[in-house]
Amino acid sequence: MAAIAALFSGRRGGDLGLGGILALGAAVVAALYFISAPLFMMILSAFKGPEDTLPFEDAAEWTLDHFAEVYINPVLYQEIIPQTFIFGLGAVAVAFLIAFTLAWLVERTDLPGRNIIFTLILFPLLVPTIMLGIAWIFMFGPNAGWINQAIRFLFGLEGGGPFNIFSMTGLIFAQGAALVPFVFLLLTAALRSMNPSLEEASAASGASPMTTFFRVTIPILRPGILAPLILAFLIAMEQFELPLIIGLPARINVFSIRIFFELSPDTELPVYGRAAALALPFLGIGILLLFAYNHMIRQADSFVTVTGKGYRPERFKLGKWKWPSLLFVIFFLSFAAILPALVLLWTSFFGFNAPSLAALSNISFTPYIELFQETRFYRAIGNTFVVAGGSAVIVTLIGAMLAWILVRTKMPGRSILDFVSFFSIGIPSVIAGLAAMLLYLSMPIGVYGTVWVLILAYSYRFAVTTRLNRAGLMQLHQELEEASYAAGGTWITTVRRIVLPLMGPSIMASMVLLFIIGFREFTIPLILMSEDNMVLSVILWRLFENLELSKAAAVGVLIILFVIPIIFLMRQFLLPKTE
Repeated sequence: MAAIAALFSGRRGGDLGLGGILALGAAVVAALYFISAPLFMMILSAFKGPEDTLPFEDAAEWTLDHFAEVYINPVLYQEIIPQTFIFGLGAVAVAFLIAFTLAWLVERTDLPGRNIIFTLILFPLLVPTIMLGIAWIFMFGPNAGWINQAIRFLFGLEGGGPFNIFSMTGLIFAQGAALVPFVFLLLTAALRSMNPSLEEASAASGASPMTTFFRVTIPILRPGILAPLILAFLIAMEQFELPLIIGLPARINVFSIRIFFELSPDTELPVYGRAAALALPFLGIGILLLFAYNHMIRQADSFVTVTGKGYRPERFKLGKWKWPSLLFVIFFLSFAAILPALVLLWTSFFGFNAPSLAALSNISFTPYIELFQETRFYRAIGNTFVVAGGSAVIVTLIGAMLAWILVRTKMPGRSILDFVSFFSIGIPSVIAGLAAMLLYLSMPIGVYGTVWVLILAYSYRFAVTTRLNRAGLMQLHQELEEASYAAGGTWITTVRRIVLPLMGPSIMASMVLLFIIGFREFTIPLILMSEDNMVLSVILWRLFENLELSKAAAVGVLIILFVIPIIFLMRQFLLPKTE
């Protein structure tokens, strides 16, 4: 016991006691289980057959047939790989161009209404992507889309409109717009952390703002730009919602869609092994991107200059460009946040009809009435909050203890533990859903088909909470803990009375962020769906799939209402205050 206690003990004292040892040991075991066990089952499934057999069934035998079937199929090389990369690179390019412009305007210029703009830009982060996809279909559908209808009416055009959301271009722009808030948030952080003294020196030497921007600002920011781009590409590569709802009608075949349909074929039994064999290289790409991301982050850190005072660069005066810049911001916000919400609101009351004075007389509350008469809807609301909240609490608790181990102990293998926790960010939702399906179908514990399988399946995202709590813990001076130990306090007492209160902001921030991620999750609950564990995002999709458009829109409106208080929490704990 003494040897074990020595491994977990603080670097400069503090006896953990039996309770502390058990708590930290349980955190390590839980983290390794939530990440490794499902992935191990998926890897095992790739080498076990026949097709519809789980790894531990009596009929399962070792085989390479799944790999042969996947990798000799020309569809993989002619469609899946090229379309996945075109989609991912295109979406990242669109997201970067828009996000960098917005970040620069908000952080470095005198653009009016920056606080409101900052919050509205992040709105798409809070709602299921499937909901945004449905709203964009309502707007840009080739025939019935509102925007196309309006253009046909204004210009007297016949046939379809000029925009077709069901295309590679439409999919790229939709996904790019969905990525903008994420890239924007990371770029604003990079801009805020940059020491403006070199820019000021350039301006003092007579260089024009444009010269300073391209010769000074961009080179300094390069690592801080490349890192979010790599992470955004990883997110785009693993994206499932928009390729399902927009790409599938356009016959766009990407990795995530192919994996899903191996699990949900129209006429056959699920091909677990083939799905797993297809997922492995997809997972490998994610690992490589994570290594690249880590490299960029380390490079970005090398550009940080600590001066002891906050950076407050002089804001660029937009002058005659103020109103064009504001128009660009309004244009983006209209299509990314405002119009989708209004389209869903209108459709929920007036059906899928373009706005007109005549349509106002056909207002109907029937979609809402029908929803609130359905038991499954109430169950979906409860499931959404239980799963999002439960997984957020579990992951935050475990992640906080992992952060303490990484920062405060001399336990061997901390770097491996750090990598494993960070690795979770590179696991696509479709692979997490597949791995959880294989694991919990094989385990005789009766959780499959319940909300518990979703809570367990969600509880692998330790990268978020470990990194946030690690940063918070590093800012907490260890002398406070040493004083508690010197006064006779145990490790548990010290953590409860000193560490947790002082780390409250980082813990709450990670919990809010994890709740948001769980609240908007669609892929995992779709793969693990049953009548008892459906969540709001899946209800929304099923209504849309059954062409119950007004009811689907009503669910979207209610999701927005649920999100409003989350916005205030997000503003309080996650977002820096803009000037």
